[in-house]
Amino acid sequence: MPGSDSVYRELREKIAGMRVIDTHEHTKSERFRREEPFSPLALGYVGCDLCGAGASDPEMEAVENADKDPARAREVFLKYYPCTRTTGYGRSIARTLRGVFDIETLDERTYDLLWEKIRTGITPGFYERWFPEKLNIRAVILDSDNDEEYPGLFFHSLRQGKYFVLADSREDLEDLERKSGLSIHSAAQMRDAMWSYLEKLLISKPVVALKNPLAYNRSIYFERTTLADADRAFSLLFARKHAHHAASWIKTHHRSPDELLHLQNFLVHETVRFATEFNLAYQVHTGLQAGHSNEITDSRPTLLLNLFREYRKVPFVLFHGGFPYCREWGVLGRNFPNVYLDLCWMHIISPATCVQMLDEWLDYVPNNKIFGFGGDLHMAESVYGHLEQARDNIARALAVKVTRGDYDRKTALEIAENMLYHNPRRVFRLPLDEA
Repeated sequence: MPGSDSVYRELREKIAGMRVIDTHEHTKSERFRREEPFSPLALGYVGCDLCGAGASDPEMEAVENADKDPARAREVFLKYYPCTRTTGYGRSIARTLRGVFDIETLDERTYDLLWEKIRTGITPGFYERWFPEKLNIRAVILDSDNDEEYPGLFFHSLRQGKYFVLADSREDLEDLERKSGLSIHSAAQMRDAMWSYLEKLLISKPVVALKNPLAYNRSIYFERTTLADADRAFSLLFARKHAHHAASWIKTHHRSPDELLHLQNFLVHETVRFATEFNLAYQVHTGLQAGHSNEITDSRPTLLLNLFREYRKVPFVLFHGGFPYCREWGVLGRNFPNVYLDLCWMHIISPATCVQMLDEWLDYVPNNKIFGFGGDLHMAESVYGHLEQARDNIARALAVKVTRGDYDRKTALEIAENMLYHNPRRVFRLPLDEA
């Protein structure tokens, strides 16, 4: 009986040729990349690893403001790179360095060479060649709130509902009135303005999903609330002491999340109703948040149970393996017909965990419920390293299954193709080849 390594190599070769739907990206437009070139610090989650490696607050500030002092940011990055190059993020970056930029080691000598290659690499039409030809990616689900032009292989997930949900001042309301073109003087009017604004976006771009990123701001438990309770919370946005004419010299008064909880919950339920009305998928950030010092318990996947039960027509797509709540994340995909599991970002958060959990998930989650890849990156070139890691992880998990006798090679390859292409194509209703 062939060993796991030989089975892995055989499956990996086949998976390398499979079509991919990239379910989650923050790709900056070609125009942006040419006019505001990235530095090597944009390769992918550099700041997260620097913080974990012990970078001080002044060092982190230097990296976050690299445009002000590029030399200092470069110094900080290279100081910690020997410690961060071994993480999932670091290994993905290393594969991008080798496979895209022909750089074996990032150090004092090669840093500026890499910067120049990044600066000059984006030419007109680059994305139309890069994604389908180099990566075999047939569609990208873009999570961005800009109005830039993108090639036809990009489809959109709208995150703009958060503008309404997170509004916490009179000034925010006035900005939302400008965005929507409607007056907002009640919770009901705020809902109507949000719906009107989102409907306009549906007309202007190919939209396939709504995105809920609120795990970065609060708990993702969104209790059902009444319009009356939402309206009482809304009224707090107007209850400030000073007249509007004093706004130029009086600091804007922001209400706390606790004060606005009923309004926020009401509006989140309204975004899910919007997804129902317009046959959109509903993506939710679960698990690990990017950055540092976040409240991981705010993003626990089981906090969403009430939404799954109430809105049974909406396909909920849960992100990031729910890491570190991986098992309960999988159980949600197993227990709810309308819950789907998206491995975006998970492949480089922890490749080992991803392989282990895929082996487990496939024991109790039907294979039509898992989406295999989403890069979750701003820089298109970095998708290369992440996708290579994802192909490795999927092949390794399936090789374990085949070697153990759980199923044969043909079944393993069918599962891989479902995860990488057919499952997201079906759930996002993408106009792509079904064969």
